[in-house]
Amino acid sequence: MSIFEFPQVTVLIVTFDRPSEIRVTIDTLIEHIQYSGPIHWHIADDGSQDGYVSDLINDYKHLSLSHTITNRQGWGANVNKALNSITTDYVYLNEDDYVSLFTIDLDKGVALLEANKELGIVRYDGLAGHILNLELRECDTKIGRLSYLRISKHSPHLNVYSHRPHLKHRRLHDKLGLYKDGLPLGQTEEAFAHKIKDEPYTDTSPHVAILPSGIPRAYDHIGHSRQGTDWDKLIK
Repeated sequence: MSIFEFPQVTVLIVTFDRPSEIRVTIDTLIEHIQYSGPIHWHIADDGSQDGYVSDLINDYKHLSLSHTITNRQGWGANVNKALNSITTDYVYLNEDDYVSLFTIDLDKGVALLEANKELGIVRYDGLAGHILNLELRECDTKIGRLSYLRISKHSPHLNVYSHRPHLKHRRLHDKLGLYKDGLPLGQTEEAFAHKIKDEPYTDTSPHVAILPSGIPRAYDHIGHSRQGTDWDKLIK
């Protein structure tokens, strides 16, 4: 078997004003991400207090954090600005209050997305709370034959896609576009979940997959939800 040269992955941390939680999240990602290729780290901040991003950059100098900032424009605009600035084909997205509990095997996720062009995204979060139909598949990759589960677009639950931690290839957004901005958090997630589910069910549509380890809950959600609160309202 030839040696596979793993491409660079950008670890994108989506944040707004969670100085304690984001540090726990970054620390556990450093501990748990398993990847044989280069990693770039990026912070997408939606207008936190002065010094928030600069303090993170200073505290994690060894990560050489890049960053983008929006001014309280919501999750969609914040993430879209980050994605437009990121040059890597692969992005692992993690919100600032999802703390990883186990190894995050990006080797397998990248190898799977490299080999299977019908896939656009691999979820790492665990599927607890989502009623989904799973289709067992196998794929020959540069690191060997991998089993995976494709999430059926005919699943009863809307959230075949979720904002929860996931790895995606650029082709996902090339095909479906970026996130809708100007919406509260929950509606932003629902709008993109509809893009995934409503896309015609063909081999060229960007499907969502999980690895065999991807069913149990894999992250601790440590932040207090801001959905429906004043913090979820956008600055017009």
